[in-house]
Amino acid sequence: MASTRRGQPHPVRRADAVQLASRAGTPPNLSSRRGEPSRYSDLQPLYRQVCHHLEELALSQRFDDVSALPPEGQLVDRLGVSRGTLRRATDELARAGLLSVEPGRGTFVDKATQVRWRGWERLARVARPDSRFDLDISRFIPDFEGREICDELIVDLDQYKRSGLVFVAPDNSLQSLRESALGEGKRLIVPTSGMRRGIVALDGKTIPPRSRALAAVLDGMERFAQPLDLRGLRALGRIDLVVTGAVAVTEQGVHIDSGTGMFCLEWMLLAHLGVVNVQTPVVASVHACQVVPALVARSDTDAVVDLIATPGGLLRCRGLDKASGLRLEAVPHALFETVPYLNQLVSEGDIASHLVSRFRDSWTIKARLSKISSAVLCHT
Repeated sequence: MASTRRGQPHPVRRADAVQLASRAGTPPNLSSRRGEPSRYSDLQPLYRQVCHHLEELALSQRFDDVSALPPEGQLVDRLGVSRGTLRRATDELARAGLLSVEPGRGTFVDKATQVRWRGWERLARVARPDSRFDLDISRFIPDFEGREICDELIVDLDQYKRSGLVFVAPDNSLQSLRESALGEGKRLIVPTSGMRRGIVALDGKTIPPRSRALAAVLDGMERFAQPLDLRGLRALGRIDLVVTGAVAVTEQGVHIDSGTGMFCLEWMLLAHLGVVNVQTPVVASVHACQVVPALVARSDTDAVVDLIATPGGLLRCRGLDKASGLRLEAVPHALFETVPYLNQLVSEGDIASHLVSRFRDSWTIKARLSKISSAVLCHT
């Protein structure tokens, strides 16, 4: 079926694999892991080959290792390149989000991006192709080998059996679960792609059996769904269960998405409107290779899950605090332009416009500082 894309802003071209999306931290195209030629070769510009070495060095670092990469002088000697070439490669990976350059301290690995890229790399080995994007899994959350067992584990949960209203993310890996839930007559709440057209409601009791498969995919569900404005969301009542996919998830329950923060925003919005709370159970359906055993610092755009369903069984997380409402500092500026609910909340006075302006100014300053840092890095 067609992809259920979760708001990834930029495609990754196979022929230009290290031209990475600077905002979302998109990795090089991972479909090459299945027998295709290496994404770096001796025919590529030297700085791109250096990008490869730096990327491998960063991704091989332990998740709990927060030390800086080797100093510039050591890397120049090790790689046999000029400082200018090294700095250009470092800047490329810094703009991609994998590296963070701190003047006077060194170059550090961004742990959230490291987990995300490693998650993509592992997931590529077990991912099932998408009809539109094939194995370019930076653009969607794919179905995976053994996912059927995850579905069985979820439907066997008491929380699922008792549920009448279920939030299910629009991920490829959850398509069969959505179809099954509709067949049981449950009401589903599903975000549209990037929430650009909001969130829709599907009632399994009103959808004909022959149409359930189509209603379970993003490209077809809006034919049968009711679009929900803010009033409709508030009128839902309490959501009984939340189910999502992920790029990676830690054993402690930190949910890592593609870098857009979309699931975190979906949760915060629903919490703000009072239809979920910290007691609402959240389940992630992932392959075992996506589960990260190490402690990873949680960022503003990382949501929390309570249970992890893998083909190997259920893992109960330790119960991290969930967001209880909207945190503007965790909402990327660009989403105010694409997610209609946010501006509707501002127009209703539910979010003070002066706070939005203040955070927009902060985001603008951060973006400008990032550009200045990149320029300084390139010319020093």
